[in-house]
Amino acid sequence: MDLQKVLFDLCTASGVSGSEEPAVNAAKAYFESFSEVNIDSNGNMFAVLGNHNADKTILLDAHIDSIGLIVTGIDENGFVKVDKCGGIDIRTLQDSKLYLQKNREITGTVCCLPPHLSDGKEDTAVSLDKTYVDFGMSEEEIKKVISIGDVLAFDVKPKMLLNNRITAPALDNRCSIAALIRCAELLSTEQLEYKVIIMLSVQEETFGTGAKTGAFSVDADEAIAVDVSFASQPDISGQYSKIEIGKGPMICISPILNREMSDKLISTAKNAQLPYQLEPVSGATGTNADSIAVSKCGVKTAVVSIPQRYMHTPSEVVSIDDVENTAQLIYQYIKCGGAFNA
Repeated sequence: MDLQKVLFDLCTASGVSGSEEPAVNAAKAYFESFSEVNIDSNGNMFAVLGNHNADKTILLDAHIDSIGLIVTGIDENGFVKVDKCGGIDIRTLQDSKLYLQKNREITGTVCCLPPHLSDGKEDTAVSLDKTYVDFGMSEEEIKKVISIGDVLAFDVKPKMLLNNRITAPALDNRCSIAALIRCAELLSTEQLEYKVIIMLSVQEETFGTGAKTGAFSVDADEAIAVDVSFASQPDISGQYSKIEIGKGPMICISPILNREMSDKLISTAKNAQLPYQLEPVSGATGTNADSIAVSKCGVKTAVVSIPQRYMHTPSEVVSIDDVENTAQLIYQYIKCGGAFNA
């Protein structure tokens, strides 16, 4: 599998939280080669592999939505007022290029005060209540193509960096989707004892609706949430300063996660000679695992994360090697029976 192409395809597909259909369709085209696929009423996509009649089910989750902006108003000069849709980093917004998700041909730029006109007091991130987008149209023209509630996404193309790294918007969490596509390819060649359900969940960046309802409907015996987490960069200190891109997926250890599963993931990585890193968290993980673990009567849950730099910006960075090793780790974990055979 050409993971670079998969990542480029997934990150190019739009899918702001609550409007994930284009991204779901892009992922669905890959999963249909390996499994049965269906989509529920909330927009979650499910791919089913392994023994469909098994008594035990392993759920693999990765959220497919991305951060973006939502249109909240249009002023008399045609400038479009926006608010965040997900936890967007407002420091990166000024002068960003955006497109209208329902029509990619309509592009705009976030308004930015030239430094010549600034007294220096405004040389900070502009708050969202003062953020507008210029589409180059009058109020009358723009109201014909843009409506209140429309969503905007970053108009940035994925690019390869050195050392097999990629930069793109929406790598949170499309790189995890790519890892699960690769995992599905590996699992499709195996005679599995258990049922494996891969869930691409919606709205993680906003309300978490997808994982809450999707995990309830699956009623899995154990689950792994796959997401991104923080990698070292010049301005990071503490434990994440030791997490390196290209050195393998991060296995989370937290009081709300199932320790037996975390330990099995660690032993699986060691036995398969796969690189891995540890991510100790003192409480909630900030991932869909927090909802999945308390679904119905409770689900044994673990978290595997791909190290990422510059999260929630148009220029997120991950290593394709980490994506591959995440897929390999989860594949080996399932192949040897998960925590059922711990």
